[in-house]
Amino acid sequence: MIQILAFAFLTLSTVQAAPAKQVYFKSTIVPKARALLQREDYLGFRIWVRKSYLMKIRHSEWYDLKNLIAANAGKAGFDLIPFWNARNAVGKADIDLQLEKVDNLMHLGKYEAAFEVGQAATKKLKQLASIRPDAKRLLPYVYHSMGQALYGAGRFDDALKVYQWISPNYPFFRQILFEKMWAAFKDGRVDLALGAIASQRSTYFSKYLSPESYLLQTYLYKRLCREDDLKQVIAEMKNYEDILTKGSLKDWVNNDVGALTLWHVSEIKPNERDDLATANTQERASEQAQIKEALQRVYEKQRPGILNDLKAAVAYAHLASVTDTKSVLKPVKSLKSRDELLKQNLEVWPANSNEEWLDEVGKHVLVGESLCNQQKH
Repeated sequence: MIQILAFAFLTLSTVQAAPAKQVYFKSTIVPKARALLQREDYLGFRIWVRKSYLMKIRHSEWYDLKNLIAANAGKAGFDLIPFWNARNAVGKADIDLQLEKVDNLMHLGKYEAAFEVGQAATKKLKQLASIRPDAKRLLPYVYHSMGQALYGAGRFDDALKVYQWISPNYPFFRQILFEKMWAAFKDGRVDLALGAIASQRSTYFSKYLSPESYLLQTYLYKRLCREDDLKQVIAEMKNYEDILTKGSLKDWVNNDVGALTLWHVSEIKPNERDDLATANTQERASEQAQIKEALQRVYEKQRPGILNDLKAAVAYAHLASVTDTKSVLKPVKSLKSRDELLKQNLEVWPANSNEEWLDEVGKHVLVGESLCNQQKH
């Protein structure tokens, strides 16, 4: 079912700094970090953040670097966020505390209360947006928590509305699509559920889906009596199963934005713009090797579970393909019309279209038809 977003991003052993005597390099921490980013030297920036962890710093420096890390996590690694936050245990921003409160309330099953806390945090962030450049950037994280709270409360239609507020440049947008898929399914919106799945498989994300997404897709195609589509899904699952069996790390990282970002960092080639005075060649090679080793460990740990889930989904799909819809699943005989979908400000196109645009991702809907009425009796 719904995957609760862990706000502690992928934390790898590569960023666990060993205890050491603190050294203070006056007024170099933030200026050097900015200089590295101006050079687009994200590997160097990552190494500099780790070095800065061991330095004596003022709160203002910690806070400035915190914002730089958050703004560039998509290039240097999301795992730097919890790593740097741990540098100042009492330095959490109010919004961080509010999001933790939302998560705690949801774990207790108090979803309506969690939603109200998220709503209050949203209002405050919007008020701060004119004077705090980081405030607007934090809004999608709060919307995400609000959508999860609404889903937990059974308010699936409201959850769908909140998920629509989140743009594709949100780092965890693929997770949003996964949750939107379930919310649409629970709300009886077959068109939106299949649309969210179509967006998950967009080239903007990854060629392959999670086992749960495949499972739901086979269920819905069976209900729509779309047997050819069902066969295509089964073939894709089998192909993904074969790739995972062969142990391809590169294919796996495409399914997780945190892992994919780290993979890109580990693949960065030497550049004449690199600041070798701040992070030398040996340090860079060592950092990249440690990242790949850590990713490999995570992959080997997760791969058996993904394979088992995928095998179960394939088995269900084969079962669905040989069962009689009328006796097992209640067929869906009609979908919302194109006019109804356009009134909801949704992009619509045929389900088998391969054309993707960044600003359209997440707005897919199935503009096909149920084939149940065309079944031969």
